[in-house]
Amino acid sequence: MKALGQASTVDEKAAEAAIRAVPGWANADMHYALGIAGVASPTHRAVDSQNWFVARGDAPATYFLKILHTDQSDFIDLDRSVSAARQASTLGLTPAPLWHSPEMSAVVFDRLPEAWHTARMDDLRKRNVLESVIAAKSTLHGGTPLGETWTVFDRIRVVEKALVDAAVVEVAADGWWMRECVGDIEAAIIATGFDEKPAHADGLASNIMIAPDGRVQLVDFDEARNVDPFYDIGILLNEAFQFDSEMQPALEIFEGQFRQTSLNRCRLYAIADDLFWGMWGMLMDRVSPRGGIEFLKYAQWRLLRCRMALHNPRFEFMLRTL
Repeated sequence: MKALGQASTVDEKAAEAAIRAVPGWANADMHYALGIAGVASPTHRAVDSQNWFVARGDAPATYFLKILHTDQSDFIDLDRSVSAARQASTLGLTPAPLWHSPEMSAVVFDRLPEAWHTARMDDLRKRNVLESVIAAKSTLHGGTPLGETWTVFDRIRVVEKALVDAAVVEVAADGWWMRECVGDIEAAIIATGFDEKPAHADGLASNIMIAPDGRVQLVDFDEARNVDPFYDIGILLNEAFQFDSEMQPALEIFEGQFRQTSLNRCRLYAIADDLFWGMWGMLMDRVSPRGGIEFLKYAQWRLLRCRMALHNPRFEFMLRTL
């Protein structure tokens, strides 16, 4: 690990500036090392920020520093993210944020012990892990409302505008068709109504941490807002499972029973979420200076899954049975 004053790159200098800004750390014996490398494909992990492990003296690194990448400024509000993480931490669902600076786009968290590991998709298929993750999300749904409410359709409109501003004519040859179909999904969900609950609103396995004894923590609250709880669960199931028969037990855990209408809602939300992230990936491929991240590959995968779901003969049936 490097000590303060040993920075040799632009990123290290930004990390040192953030560390020095934390009250009590400017003149302390602080050390830091580069954390998790960003990757978009085959998994989506640490893409939105540069992260660092931070230690005091020769002690283990017990702090986690995130500095958001500038290309995410249209999508992440640091104050909102930290506020949501703080609320979740009071419920025992995530490590506590200790300090943040919107000006530096930086936030420091307590770091989980090294024995914890990042969840993989196959972890989510284990009954005990899935039960713990759904319990954590359900606990958050029952908490105090967050400061902002949105739907995935609102997010799609944000990225649509950004694509126009970046002069991206189309995300795919059939992009217009996918967008129209997702518009039908929005109309169907609005017509049937939905709840708005505080939520993690993140389906990525990489934003779930698992302890050796099976306990879980949710991390990265950049997407957290008040949303339909079935969106929160739907995007989790879309990450972990491919078939309806695999999703049914998860919905039984969530609701206490299986309901076909709930599965249809989850499936439809997942389609819309795939479209959003596919569009986001195409935008990042155009505007991000980080050429080493496979944004295009990630976008193509999410758009392919969206397209396949829309071609499913049951799509129209799902629209009519919410």
